[in-house]
Amino acid sequence: MGASELIGPADDPCARHGCHLCCLDTRMTLTEADVARLDAAGFEDFFRLNTEGDLELCNHDGRCVLLDGGRCTAYAARPEGCRLYPLILDLQTDRVVRDAYCPHRRSFPITTGDAERLRRSVATERIEAERRQWGTDD
Repeated sequence: MGASELIGPADDPCARHGCHLCCLDTRMTLTEADVARLDAAGFEDFFRLNTEGDLELCNHDGRCVLLDGGRCTAYAARPEGCRLYPLILDLQTDRVVRDAYCPHRRSFPITTGDAERLRRSVATERIEAERRQWGTDD
């Protein structure tokens, strides 16, 4: 795996600034497609089921289990939420916004395509969590 696959392209503000703040004590939820992609890439023991029924990346010693030395070992297969971060869905206003926690948030545009991808991903997570909670396959 090359360095660009570990840290991302040079135009990625996170890679450019050596930032991985969002990977510390992460609560990144996952879709089943995220889990399948990471499984297919050879990762193991990287997620858990949280109390709300969501699949969630695990942390080890306060760091995402996929983080190694400040670099994402799963960059090419990373979850959709990681790909779109620092864009988040503000559940109170139902608006896609940049997470105030990200020190480089202003470097990330909010495109219509990314906003739609984020809404789809959140909706998929909700549907999958509900299905797990109620034990249905619909």
